[in-house]
Amino acid sequence: MNGKIRILIADDNSDFITTISNYLNEEDDMEVVETAKDGLEAVEKIKQSKPDIVLLDLIMPRMDGIGVLEKLNQEGTKVTCIMFSAVGQDKITQKPVSLGAEYYIVKPFDIELLIKRIKELKNYKPSQTGTS
Repeated sequence: MNGKIRILIADDNSDFITTISNYLNEEDDMEVVETAKDGLEAVEKIKQSKPDIVLLDLIMPRMDGIGVLEKLNQEGTKVTCIMFSAVGQDKITQKPVSLGAEYYIVKPFDIELLIKRIKELKNYKPSQTGTS
């Protein structure tokens, strides 16, 4: 075990995946372990590879990002998720957060901000003792 933050990126734009993967893999403490080009593939790869953080696009073929979160929630698969999209309307951003996404970032975004958010999420351990 190398202690790196294991990341899965799900987006239907292969150029975007390549760009983000290159940036994240340059970080000493991060590694992109899987990529998916649609929602159904994302669900399968999340279950197989159990990444620390999932970067999930809202708009994808076959199943959108919200569908991915709904399916994982139904199956009891817990993921730490940052969702992103070119759409930043409040009513659209509220749904992923209600399904457990920790952050919602609007494209285009600053890669340094994304890296900071990933590190914050990985280092954040919620207390299990409180009432929910």
